[in-house]
Amino acid sequence: MRESKKYCFGIIGCGTVARQHAGAIKLICDAELVGVCDIIYENAQSFATEQGCTAFKTPEELLECDKIDIVCICTPSGLHAEMAVMAANAGKHFVVEKPMAITENQLESIISACEKNSVKGAVISQHRVTDTVAYVKRAIDDGLLGDIISGDLTMKYYRSPEYYASASWRGTWALDGGGVLMNQGIHGIDILQYLMGQVKSVYAICKTLARDIEVEDTAVILLEYGSGAVGTVNSTTAISPGYPRVISINGTKGSVEITEDTITRWDVEGECALMPESRPNTTTFRNPKALAFDSHRAQLEDMIDAVKNGRRPVIDIYEGRRPVDIILAAYKSSRLGEKVLL
Repeated sequence: MRESKKYCFGIIGCGTVARQHAGAIKLICDAELVGVCDIIYENAQSFATEQGCTAFKTPEELLECDKIDIVCICTPSGLHAEMAVMAANAGKHFVVEKPMAITENQLESIISACEKNSVKGAVISQHRVTDTVAYVKRAIDDGLLGDIISGDLTMKYYRSPEYYASASWRGTWALDGGGVLMNQGIHGIDILQYLMGQVKSVYAICKTLARDIEVEDTAVILLEYGSGAVGTVNSTTAISPGYPRVISINGTKGSVEITEDTITRWDVEGECALMPESRPNTTTFRNPKALAFDSHRAQLEDMIDAVKNGRRPVIDIYEGRRPVDIILAAYKSSRLGEKVLL
């Protein structure tokens, strides 16, 4: 890696989420967007004109560009692993959108390629790196909540039939990798497992109740944590009008509730909350496009710092696979109708 004040990015996939990456890159003083590509070259050309960068015809052509240091992978989920392995084999560090991959074999292929080529990979889970989650994590680790008894996620979102019809890959096993758990719920599941610790087992029921899609639009998971605590995930994209995600952590000395990115309940014995300034709740539970550019900025800045200083990104490929492993176990449990150990 050459030393430079600017770290140059490329983006593979020019859909909705690519705009979050491009916007975040513009907010970082030592970052520059150099080029983009898309399976539809006209989309790449339009995006490149808008962003003031180069449109490449193929991922291979983009990865051959010596100027590019870090690649943002913004393709449909089923293509994440292929693009990540390709980037690693080209010697490029990469940031991949969630989920990192959609099968166990894909997860292993990414890790193998990164280790073989000594490149860094990071997985987008921007809600986990907020001040709110860090504050609650410290409270748990410092014992302020006592022994943790339960950790629950409620995520009752709305995704319209038009949302699923807007792209042929949405709601498919091959390219979406799953439904409410793998696409929307993965953020909440990642935060929950980060706060609660290792998940020991899952028992899940996954159903398609309202949308004309291959994958689940509704799922319930019973969780057993390595600590002995228990919890649930109750998730859907099929209800109206849609409500914010809520994570509840309950212990013998206190309880905390996080609604989207805001602490909305703090009941801790003898402890007044000195909470960070909460972020206003977004409306992504109803509108998947309601994202601010700065929601990705922290992770892209972390990747730049990791490359500069030779350390692991905060949410690297090993961390990024944790929620995927839980979701894959839930799908297996639902298919078999039995508890699955992780």
